[in-house]
Amino acid sequence: MSGSDQIWAEALRTLERGQPFALATVVNVRGSTPREVGAKMIVREDGQFGTIGGGCGEAEVFRKARVLLEEKNGSGARLAEVDLTGDFDQREIGTCGGIMDVFVDLWSPARDLEVARKLADAAGRSAPGALLTVVDSGARAAEVPAGSRRFIDPRNTDARDAGPLDLPTAAFAQIVERTADAIPVLLEVDGAGALQPVTHLEQTGGVRLFVDPIVGAQRLIIVGAGHIAVPLCALGAMLGFHVTVIDDRASFANRDRFPQADQIIVKPFKAAIDALALDGHCYLVSVTRGHSFDEEVVSAALMQPCGFVGMIGSRRRVKATLERIGESGVPRDRLADVHAPLGVAIGGETPEEIAISIIAEIIRERRTEERDEFTLGVRFGNLKRSK
Repeated sequence: MSGSDQIWAEALRTLERGQPFALATVVNVRGSTPREVGAKMIVREDGQFGTIGGGCGEAEVFRKARVLLEEKNGSGARLAEVDLTGDFDQREIGTCGGIMDVFVDLWSPARDLEVARKLADAAGRSAPGALLTVVDSGARAAEVPAGSRRFIDPRNTDARDAGPLDLPTAAFAQIVERTADAIPVLLEVDGAGALQPVTHLEQTGGVRLFVDPIVGAQRLIIVGAGHIAVPLCALGAMLGFHVTVIDDRASFANRDRFPQADQIIVKPFKAAIDALALDGHCYLVSVTRGHSFDEEVVSAALMQPCGFVGMIGSRRRVKATLERIGESGVPRDRLADVHAPLGVAIGGETPEEIAISIIAEIIRERRTEERDEFTLGVRFGNLKRSK
């Protein structure tokens, strides 16, 4: 599995060895960029771990991180602009490149070991959580220096005053909700203590906070361990999902066939799904060996708040299966949420091609949700982008 789980595990290992490091995190993008908001890399004296896109831009960030690391004061922080357009004054970004705003700050064993331990633990367990970092102190530099940070546990809403700065209850609740949504975002605290998403980093005097959720909280649950499940598991792991494979046959659901799975469950399908506690971060796909099993799987998944439920099959088979599920008592509005027939239409025939089409639909759904959340402010009521 790749992604934040590996970054935070490596951060913890580095600090436990008594080594400081510089963490470079993409906190904002404009235009077309090689990595998304939340991408990060660790820079140590012996090299780097992770990537923010490679090329000359990453090399420049690496250089700045090494300079910061050599200062060894344990409190330095920099905001670097990686311009991939060839024109720093360009306001309209074309299709050939974009701009990444990268925050670089120092982590030290004495100060940050406990935060790193919480992040690594949450990522390893695919549990919700986030790192909240002050990226720009604005007019409050003496009070909350850039680089001030804390771990956010969305289940602990009583910890509002634990730093790095005091926020009104409503503002902190918005941060907790964004943490639970697993969508990274750069926010500015205005004079009234309200939060506004930031897309351009002009100086305003306001405090800027970056909410960096644990990406590992997003789970891919593959129900059915047949031929399609094998490449689907590999693709899901490559994309950073916490991958669970379920089947009622130990001869199919085992570590030899699924070495990259985070969890393998050998149980009857319904019992396994009922025990998982599905939530909005779950992407469940039914690729079982028969119609009756798909019906059982989808019915069980729809009785929980699963974020994505998909089922393979022909249109005729899908229509008949959904009709039977609707007659069984599953809410009709939930049936409309089922992705079926599952997969982007690429004409795939082999298990590998079908797996690619399925994962493509999952990516499209995930990215569409992220854009809609940020653009429309669905989770933030009437918040609007700052100009």
